[in-house]
Parts: sequence; structure tokens; C-alpha cells
Amino acid sequence: MRPMYWLVALGIGLLTIYSNPLGAWPGSAVHSHPVTLPLPQPFSLHQPAQSPLEISRNWAGYLSNNQGTYQSIQAGWRVPRLRSRGAVAIWVGLGGAPQERLLQAGTLTKDTASGPRTTMWLEGLPEPLKPVLQNLATGEAVHIAINRVKADEWSLDLQAGSYRQTYNVHYPLTPHSAEWIVEDPLINNRFAKFPQFGNIELFYAQSRNQQGHIITPGESTPIDLRIGGIIEGNPTLIHSTTFAVASSSHP
Repeated sequence: MRPMYWLVALGIGLLTIYSNPLGAWPGSAVHSHPVTLPLPQPFSLHQPAQSPLEISRNWAGYLSNNQGTYQSIQAGWRVPRLRSRGAVAIWVGLGGAPQERLLQAGTLTKDTASGPRTTMWLEGLPEPLKPVLQNLATGEAVHIAINRVKADEWSLDLQAGSYRQTYNVHYPLTPHSAEWIVEDPLINNRFAKFPQFGNIELFYAQSRNQQGHIITPGESTPIDLRIGGIIEGNPTLIHSTTFAVASSSHP
């Protein structure tokens, strides 16, 4: 019997509370400049040779937790197109498995009365989630990198299209895990409805540990999302630094 795996869940319920979302964050944007993101490489989705080793109630993706202390993580993706109602979060993070502290950043795409809306955000638990960019377009290229600068100082480099901000953050953390995640998020303390979407590809996905070793999803643990015993999200490795998450095909 495969174990059920739980990571500290992304708490989206606080998203609409902060009119000045970065006011209380212990860091500030240090520079901003236009960038050009590379396009993701074309890929073909194939079923994995074997099922993921672990399962989760709220997310699908890859976890590395056997490489000592992690110093950085990064990945790129495109804002997904939802094919049904619901919400999906995509993020990279350090810590959280099984630690209670987790430094993460990503995007949230949520169905609204006026159509899907996507927000870029950052979060360092137990600090609340901080939106940093609203209304990203469907298909917009995103890239996020989290790097230790020194001791408990971190830089979070957030890119979306021509937008780029780097935030310097003081956050005490000795991360023993790294994650690349497609998640069914918590909204107002309840799991959202996990929507149908086209395959979400995460590319340029890698982490680095204290010894300078580069870790990729290809040498990490795949985890699928199952609700009521049904696979709702399934990760498939394309190559060592690229994987795709497919949503279930049932109505």
C-alpha cells in the first residue's frame, strides 16, 4: 500500500484581504527590469513506465527530500487554460516536507464570474500569501527562482512576460526538501475544485543543495493527486528537467 503524502497546503483564502499585499512582507523589491523568457520546448505526453511512488490529497508533482540541505530551486511554466470551473496553483518551494516552514512562489489561476484570473504570489509560512502581480494572461510565460543569499537571507526572482521583480527576504529556514508542484489549493480553508486543463508543463526545473549538486525532477519522487481514490493530477517526466501534469479525463 502506497503512503498518502501531505505537504503544507497553499492557503489562498487570504488572497483578497491585502490591498497593499507587500506592506507587511519582511523584504522589498530590489530591482525591476524587462526580460525575455525562452519558450518551453515541445513535448509529447506519454504514460510513465510505473505509477508514482506516493500520492497526495491536494497536489501532483515532484519532491526531493534526500539530498541534505537545499539552497535554491527554479522552474518555468505557462499560465494554464482552464477547461472547467475551479482553481489550480503552480509553484516551486523549499521546505515544507515534513517541516512546517516553507518558502514558495508561484501562480494561482482561479475561475471567476468574469472568467479565469491568474495572480503571481509569494509566501513564507506562517506569513500569509502575498500577491505581487494580477491578471496574467493565459499562456503567459512564467519563471521563478528562489536562492539562498546567505544565512537566512533569500532572493526570489519572479518573472512573467516582460515583468521581473527580485525580492530580498529574511526568512529563517534550513530546507530539507525541494518541490515542483501543481496543486488543488485551499480557498477560505477549503480545497478548491480541481479543474480540467491542458497539460501543464514545468521546464528548466532544478534545485541545488549545499554541496553544489544539481537536483532535478528526474532524480526526485513523483507524486500524483488522488481524490476519493481517483487520479485527478498525474505527473509525467519528459526529461530530467521537464515534466507535465495532466488532469483527469473524466467529467
